Amino acid sequence: MKRPFSECGLVRAKVNTNGKMSLAQRTYTSTNNYSFKTIVKDSLKGYKNSFYLAKQLAQRDIKAQYRQSFLGMFWAVAPLLINSLVWIFLQASGTVKLTATNIPYPVFVLVGTTLWSIIGECINLTMQNVNANKGIVTKINFDKEALITLGLIKFAFNFTIKMGLVVIFLIAFQIVPSVHLLLGLPLLAITILFFVAIGVLIMPIGLLYTDIGRIIPIGLQFLMYATPVVYAMPTEGVMRTIMLFNPLSYIIEDLRNVITGFEVMHPIFWLLFTGITFLLLAVAMVIYRVAMPILTERMSA
Repeated sequence: MKRPFSECGLVRAKVNTNGKMSLAQRTYTSTNNYSFKTIVKDSLKGYKNSFYLAKQLAQRDIKAQYRQSFLGMFWAVAPLLINSLVWIFLQASGTVKLTATNIPYPVFVLVGTTLWSIIGECINLTMQNVNANKGIVTKINFDKEALITLGLIKFAFNFTIKMGLVVIFLIAFQIVPSVHLLLGLPLLAITILFFVAIGVLIMPIGLLYTDIGRIIPIGLQFLMYATPVVYAMPTEGVMRTIMLFNPLSYIIEDLRNVITGFEVMHPIFWLLFTGITFLLLAVAMVIYRVAMPILTERMSA
């Protein structure tokens, strides 16, 4: 695989013979000796070298997010809670007749909407953090993998708060997770990695065309109603057919099952999904590594 650009120099301050300071200019030249394996290796090194910077930026962003907020961390779960309460009211009042679920409906809908919010957050993670840090991206030379790590640290913080709400609901409805939860943790990790990789692949187009950032939430809203998020998969009809062809259905169903004490229903799907995830991750790492110098140049123009 060819890498379109490679860095030949860094921006450094120099003092010339007249005692004046000047800046050495960074240039990009064509190169043909970068393989897929080399770029992946460089990318992994970039994650390692930039972890401290990512952690500092994450602490800054999290503190800024809640510094002037009276309700603080409540806002991390407020959309989930409000959305869930709406569907709980519609179901309890008989306004909407939903398929019977194997767990109390409030737990069913809260876990479903929490998992769906995690998917959406993972897809938007890279684009949001690159956009939010354009200033330092164009002015400071650092491993740009820090921006993905930054997003993952912030995601982990919000994820902990959301799962805390899920635990409260499980306790309230006396649902005891079984040993299947141990399998659910790696499945959840694979799901997160898959959708982060999707977000990384979308990011270069999203930075060039802002329409992408507007299409994603609309598309996710549409997909939510074609996925068993707030209601169980119907036993028959057109919606059942649509959900059976929707791979997100298997992800949501199995993750909700293991969280609430049931077993995985689609093991073959998860084997295939794991292989696709690691392949997609490698491709995403390469594309991000190759695209960021070009995008940096475009953003600084």
